[in-house]
Amino acid sequence: MGVYNPAFTGTQGSFVSFNSRSQWTGIKDAPRTNYLLYYLPKKKNVHLGFTAQNDQVFIEDKTLVTIDYNYQIKISETQNIFLGLKGGGFYNHIDVTRLNRLTLANNPALAPVDSYFTPILGVGIQWQTPKYFLGLGIPSLFDNKRFIDNGSFITKAKDKSFLYFSGGASFVLSEDFSLQPVLVYRSIKDSPDLFTTTIALEIQNQFTIGTGFSNNQNLAFFFSTKGIKGLELGYGYEIMNRGDKIAIQMGTHELMLRFKLAEKEESQINEENGQRD
Repeated sequence: MGVYNPAFTGTQGSFVSFNSRSQWTGIKDAPRTNYLLYYLPKKKNVHLGFTAQNDQVFIEDKTLVTIDYNYQIKISETQNIFLGLKGGGFYNHIDVTRLNRLTLANNPALAPVDSYFTPILGVGIQWQTPKYFLGLGIPSLFDNKRFIDNGSFITKAKDKSFLYFSGGASFVLSEDFSLQPVLVYRSIKDSPDLFTTTIALEIQNQFTIGTGFSNNQNLAFFFSTKGIKGLELGYGYEIMNRGDKIAIQMGTHELMLRFKLAEKEESQINEENGQRD
């Protein structure tokens, strides 16, 4: 969730993670998404992170790179508030030469359509306890016009701002089992609101299995396992809406590879700081 809310950055520790999502398997030019996340070890009250994301769909190839800054405010022994900032840029490469056109005649409507770069500024806030969390994130604050008007055509296409609300809990069922429900709400102008919920069962702090459902009637299943030396592997499969005859029926696959980085205990950091002083 650090992709959508910078206040989530580092709250699950320091790690390097790679995710690859392949949507509508078997369909040419279907969406493909790759994420690379790097969360540095916490330093005093600050978590820093790096996010790189690439989306490919049809003639568009989008690349996003951001640096996330997350400041922790301790309000009690068990409660923390996190304030996050996200800054970076977004580049969308558009190859109009790949369009299957009916005629070779010049089409002036395509003239404004070109690759473009957009700066990104996002914010987020999160309240967290050992058992619960609530977060609100806006990964990009501003609507950005996609194309430049060329005098003949006025374009209205924009990359619009998203708002994400997330909440979750962790319930210890026994010494070996815990249950972790999460709800994510996404809002964007001129588009239906999206609700997604997942429920994960963690077994012996080693394996996780779960399911997810969204209000567009997509159903998902996932699992992950922790290996040696902080390595974690995960896989998810999403079944698209099969109740709609016009919907694409192909499934979606997602793979995750995560390596957790060793972190120093707070007491050890304070001791080293004292030695330097």
